[in-house]
Amino acid sequence: MKQRGFTLLEVIVTLAIFSLLALSTWQLLDQVMRSDNRLDLHATQLRSLQRALSILERDLVQARHLPLADDPSHSQAMVSQPNGLALVRGGWRNPRDSARSDLLQVNHSWLNGQWLRETKSLTSAPESEQGAGSVQTLMQDVELVGLSFIDDNGEAHPFWPSGSERLTLPTAIELQLNAPGYPDIRRLILLPGDAIEQEELDE
Repeated sequence: MKQRGFTLLEVIVTLAIFSLLALSTWQLLDQVMRSDNRLDLHATQLRSLQRALSILERDLVQARHLPLADDPSHSQAMVSQPNGLALVRGGWRNPRDSARSDLLQVNHSWLNGQWLRETKSLTSAPESEQGAGSVQTLMQDVELVGLSFIDDNGEAHPFWPSGSERLTLPTAIELQLNAPGYPDIRRLILLPGDAIEQEELDE
């Protein structure tokens, strides 16, 4: 029996079907890859935000009722700034047991889309003889929306110190940010309580 070959039309139709299947497969793979890239970017943004917030929280939890190095009145343990805050923190790790204090002055600032953390060792030397501070970029493309300082009565203030009492710390700080992938982030961070305050004042 003589076998009939494919007609030109059948070949064209078959090629068209395979082309459509290949195109559909490519589009599906492209969507999967784009989705994976978005998930990777989202995860990277989340890790960056969590790391920055963790560093800020660690600084605030270690806050001390001690005067800032650049405060001539020696009465401010924390001070608000136009785009951030400055404080004195303890607990600066010293694995080499160097002859230095465990205290740091820390400035967190949000400027030109950057979240910056500047640290400076507190020493008994005059400020003009102290070394330059270290500046670390915690995040890029981030905006400070709001920064509130909450006192012992639960009242929020846009600045600190809110009164004339010396070496005061707020009870908590509320932070509001617009971060990449996470707009309108709000974080409430509690500061050390009265026990730590009394311990520092008694030293």
